Amino acid sequence: MIRRVLTVGLVAMLALRWAEPAHAMSPGLSYAALDTVLAQHLHDGRVDYGTLARDRGPLDRFLAASREARPENWPRSDQIAFWVNVYNARVLDGVIRRPGLRSVLDVGKTLGVPTLGFFHEKGVSAGRELALNDIEHEILRKGFHEPRVHFVLNCASASCPALPARALSGATLEFALDAAAGAFLLDRAKNQIAPDSALRLSSIFKWYRTDFEGPTGSLQVFIQRHWRGRGVIKANAPVRFLDYDWSLNGHW
Repeated sequence: MIRRVLTVGLVAMLALRWAEPAHAMSPGLSYAALDTVLAQHLHDGRVDYGTLARDRGPLDRFLAASREARPENWPRSDQIAFWVNVYNARVLDGVIRRPGLRSVLDVGKTLGVPTLGFFHEKGVSAGRELALNDIEHEILRKGFHEPRVHFVLNCASASCPALPARALSGATLEFALDAAAGAFLLDRAKNQIAPDSALRLSSIFKWYRTDFEGPTGSLQVFIQRHWRGRGVIKANAPVRFLDYDWSLNGHW
């Protein structure tokens, strides 16, 4: 038990220290403003949307800079970091423009039926008119084929992977993605993994199963590769998927 607690604590500590001590940068773009937003309004994985809405200057500065950025010729790691940071910043912006929002699925809700309208709203990023879905599916998933990005994208919901505590940077991206994968799998609110029984996994593994199976051949192998807990994940371990909690990952 002590060993497991230490393991969980170490992974969590590393996950909080993804970025370099100084404010991270991509070619021609500083993430200092986004770091300020996260430092001031993200606490223990939850966002204080009320204070962010009243002090949105740093977020606006980062979004303005990201509209002018042209990352197409940057190194691969810098491009991935940029698009993840933009996605997460635009999610924050999408929430605070709707004071009192309780779930992103409430945006565009008709007759009480939840919708994904929040993720289809267009905005300008890197000189292009893009929705959040475009960034996630067309740019990140199709463009880079890096399944670990799912662990650093935050959709403002309780079951999402934790919002990174600092902006990602190309220089530390590989470490950041590995730390995020390990932390997400160890979070029992998101995944319940017991190597000797069924794997009860986040619905993220169901929705994007092909992303995770592509590099490894199976979900079980992917989980084992990034598992930082005790025990070995069996190749034939049965898999179950947990319900997803879309309630807001913060408060007003």
